[in-house]
Amino acid sequence: MQYWVKVTFVDNKELEFQDAIRHTISDDMEILEIDTPKEVTIIPLRQIKYFSCDAGVFNKS
Repeated sequence: MQYWVKVTFVDNKELEFQDAIRHTISDDMEILEIDTPKEVTIIPLRQIKYFSCDAGVFNKS
C-alpha cells in the first residue's frame, strides 16, 4: 500500500512523498525514515517541526 507523508521542517520548508510504502521512527527517537519504491530518506527528528500522513495507513482491514 502506498500513501502520502508530508514533513514540515523547523524552517517551515516542506517535503512531501506521494508514494511512501513505510515510515518509521528509530528506537532512540532520533531519526524519521521514509521508504518509497525508489529511495529511502532519513531525516533527523530535531530538524522536523511536524509530519503527517494519510490516515488510511491505520485502517485495519
